[in-house]
Amino acid sequence: MASPPVIIVDGFLPAELALQMRRGIDEHFANPQLHRAETHQVWNYWFVPELYTYLRANPEKVIGAEWAAAFHNALRRWSIATLGMANVSWPFLSLYVPGCRQGWHNDSRNGRFGFVYSLTRDMRRTLGGETLVRREADPFRANLTQPQAGRGFYETIEPRFNRLLIFDDRLPHAVERLEGAMDPVEGRFVLHGHVSEGGPVVEGALPAESVTGPINDVLRRFREEAAAAVGLYHGPLVLRLRIGQAGSVAGCDVLLDRVMHPDPGHADWDGVRDRLVERFRKTKFPTAAAETMLTQPIAFGSPPTGAG
Repeated sequence: MASPPVIIVDGFLPAELALQMRRGIDEHFANPQLHRAETHQVWNYWFVPELYTYLRANPEKVIGAEWAAAFHNALRRWSIATLGMANVSWPFLSLYVPGCRQGWHNDSRNGRFGFVYSLTRDMRRTLGGETLVRREADPFRANLTQPQAGRGFYETIEPRFNRLLIFDDRLPHAVERLEGAMDPVEGRFVLHGHVSEGGPVVEGALPAESVTGPINDVLRRFREEAAAAVGLYHGPLVLRLRIGQAGSVAGCDVLLDRVMHPDPGHADWDGVRDRLVERFRKTKFPTAAAETMLTQPIAFGSPPTGAG
């Protein structure tokens, strides 16, 4: 079964850390008569016709390098544990004031998942700023016998304070236009970027170089034997293996499966995936003094370039 395309984590950071980051924003905009070029000319008004209208900055220039790094480290730990992906881009800090929005687009070449972490006030004098993510179902075939409109075609996720949103970068997404007070502290503030696979993650007794050979052998044989079928799939599969002291695989679980086929009626992937999992379960690794946990991402199709 495919992993969900959208993940929402409320209360993502410890409350004091989230509040400290928000205090940095509020202090940045306080006492506007004292603002100086060296401290406040940090915002890029990012305007792309029919696509983007908002302001963005390097977060360390507004909330401080220490707090920006604390967020980035927390997100990377969460991503490794939950998605099996260690490559987390350094975030942008973006501000949406009335009139700002994002048009529909996707980021298929920028990452596997987009992340949006909100530092927006829950009580604010603005409306809008929701992240909109298209549903995976074919909007035509899914509604042949029933009327549908507006938000029935996409997920709507509010920018609640200390909320982390993760979504499949290939899905079309947008940001609802903001309306209301022009005071920037009332706007939509988010840290955002992309997550992708960063190679295997090895925890335990075996050194990383000891697992490379066996893993590469499994993947090489699999791709040789199933080359025609494998070439049609696209997306990440992440497996988590528990390797015993004797080198045998004590467990192999699917941590993440976002592999897709261009034909919506295609039904062979489960069998292909299960055969690959079975190969990993039979793999022999070197002996070690204790157990090892291996998180192994496997990429199908074109990998993301990391741009944007």
